[in-house]
Amino acid sequence: MRQYINSAKVNRNARLSRILSFGGLGIMGLGLLLSFRLRPQDRFELVLGLFLIGILASQIGQPMRNRWDRRPRLDEILDGALKGLDRRFAIFHYALGARHVLISPGGVFVLIPRVEDGKIEYVDGQWTRTTSKGGLFRRAGTRSIRGIERELAAELDRASSHLHLPFAVRPYLVFLHSNAEMTVHEAPVLSSHLKKLKPAIRKLPKSETLSEPEVAQLVVDHGLA
Repeated sequence: MRQYINSAKVNRNARLSRILSFGGLGIMGLGLLLSFRLRPQDRFELVLGLFLIGILASQIGQPMRNRWDRRPRLDEILDGALKGLDRRFAIFHYALGARHVLISPGGVFVLIPRVEDGKIEYVDGQWTRTTSKGGLFRRAGTRSIRGIERELAAELDRASSHLHLPFAVRPYLVFLHSNAEMTVHEAPVLSSHLKKLKPAIRKLPKSETLSEPEVAQLVVDHGLA
């Protein structure tokens, strides 16, 4: 399988995430230091402002670090799961509008990774997950999985607007958590667990897709060669 990634975007966002995360902590540290050195009448507004800026920077930076700076990244996880596919398959990360676009004999897909655990089901038009054990911040039981439809629509729109293909780009949900068990036969979109992604992709019936020269042109157009 051919793998392409917008390394410049990954490196840029990883660097920005570190600046925000560690810079935010540094700003809060500066605020703490000034709280001991300034007179009470001078320090309140300044120290409060520094703490607010530091907290905001850290809260923006930490999710960015989880996505762009921690290994393995999502693109590396997907690449590992699809390793061994032949040259008819190509995956583009952060380069074609959507985050992960897979071009295969079965069509062009936007891969949408999810990390929910428990029993994943699609019943009566709703995605749910059921967990048998609670945790520190959650209770056991069945809950709706929110945001899937919104994420699907957004990723499809970005890929479609970027590629301008004469056929539809399709979504493909990939559940990553090792404890996820899936019962989604009635789901309106293709989906599978990460461990079963490669055989599932291989078994897809042939559909409209991009030819090898067209894929090669995408690589050139986006500076990924």
